[in-house]
Amino acid sequence: MKSILTIIAIIIVLIAIMACGQGPKDKLADFGLANIFQSQKTVSQKPALEEKEKPQEPSIFINTYIIAGPSEGEIIEGTDKITFEFEAKIYPEESEERIYFETKIEEIDDDWKKTYSQKRTVKFPPGQQEYTFLVRAKIKDIVKITPARRTFIINNSPYSHKIEISNVKTETASRPSLITLRTYLKKDEKINITGWQIKTKKGKFLIPQGIEKFNPYYQKPFKDIVIKNGDKIYLSGSQSPFRGEKSFLVNKCLGYFRKYREFPISISKKCPKPEKEDIAYLSPCCKEFILELNRCEIPDFSKNYKVSQDRQCVSYLVDNLNYSGCYRNFSKDKDFLENNWHIYLNRNIVVSNDWDTFYLRDENGLFVDKYSYGSPSCE
Repeated sequence: MKSILTIIAIIIVLIAIMACGQGPKDKLADFGLANIFQSQKTVSQKPALEEKEKPQEPSIFINTYIIAGPSEGEIIEGTDKITFEFEAKIYPEESEERIYFETKIEEIDDDWKKTYSQKRTVKFPPGQQEYTFLVRAKIKDIVKITPARRTFIINNSPYSHKIEISNVKTETASRPSLITLRTYLKKDEKINITGWQIKTKKGKFLIPQGIEKFNPYYQKPFKDIVIKNGDKIYLSGSQSPFRGEKSFLVNKCLGYFRKYREFPISISKKCPKPEKEDIAYLSPCCKEFILELNRCEIPDFSKNYKVSQDRQCVSYLVDNLNYSGCYRNFSKDKDFLENNWHIYLNRNIVVSNDWDTFYLRDENGLFVDKYSYGSPSCE
């Protein structure tokens, strides 16, 4: 009986399976394929939907222009500060985005410098150098790929602002033309100016060599003129009081020459006066005569009988109160040399009753300074 019931149950199960048409395993398989198909369908439709939803941005074009500053290939002299001005044109013009700029000087800047200004002022280092200035405009991330550019040359000397032409005097009946230079150097800084040139309407004038210590006993060979902080350099169109173009650094004994020589550039009277203890051994009349002398005065005792007959007094006067004696006694003093160079060019360098610009250039021809005087007039 049990076996018959078992057989009947099996038959019922088989009939049920056949009625459904497929097993559970097949249904799971079909469900997986359906999901994959649906996913592929969704993926294939997604870009189309996004493309349809995303609005098209209009094309924006930017052009950058340099409107002020050095021209291409220009040589700049007389200034180390240069201002560049620039602008941008945007297409379409109705764009409301804010424009900014990026600038770069290839020889100075490591990277682009951002600015909303339309100008940039740059102070360049001294010396001769070629530079390239670049500028490009930007809106958000849109950039003019090819920047506007200018290449130019700075032709200033490393000594620019260290030595300046401070004054120019024209020639008169009683005075030759005169140019004055001033120094603005660091404490221990020195500059050799021999070979530098002054250029005027009259031509070019080279600064010669000179004598630092004017030795009355023998003349050392001329040397290059080396100046230091605080020095004044006087360039005279006259002849030197010591032959031709002999130039020299003033010292505190040169005033003794005023009696015998004419100095186109004035020499002050700073000769040291004898100290009382130095002449204590002399006679009272001799001491009185010496103490009444002016600075740099060479004594004339020919009409003073008490002095002229005093051999000891005369010996002191002849040995000490003149340039040779002064040089021997004081040339080793720290303050023996002054800070004034007198340079003689033996040629007029200033045009009277006219206007001119004087250019000072170093030994390499680089610009140091300029000075203009007078004004053009129509007669």
